[in-house]
Amino acid sequence: MANYTFLFTLLLTIVALTLPDPASTSISPGSHSVSSQSQSAHTARSPKAASGTEAPKSVYIITLKDGTTREQFQAYKQQLIKQGTDVKFDYELIKGFAISIAPSQVQSFKTDPLIKSIEKDSEVHIA
Repeated sequence: MANYTFLFTLLLTIVALTLPDPASTSISPGSHSVSSQSQSAHTARSPKAASGTEAPKSVYIITLKDGTTREQFQAYKQQLIKQGTDVKFDYELIKGFAISIAPSQVQSFKTDPLIKSIEKDSEVHIA
């Protein structure tokens, strides 16, 4: 019986940790979950260099702040796509994306109030 109690408690803990906080999930109909500052910051930068050639792009992993709801996550993804950002992967569990952008665009993501972090994607090796 103790085993079942432990497993049940463990299951409840896992579910509780994966569900969003009910107090932070209220979205009013018609409201936009991606900030207007966020929208303008990413569209203002052009990936083309002054010479007319496209700047080299790298893949970056961005994560949204804690408390981001699934709806906000999906809305942010759609906004990135609408703005022409190449979304390589999305990671719903950690509320993040792998995106292909020019290095000159990184700063606009760092100042975005919805972004928790942005890091250049790289291989990791276990020694």
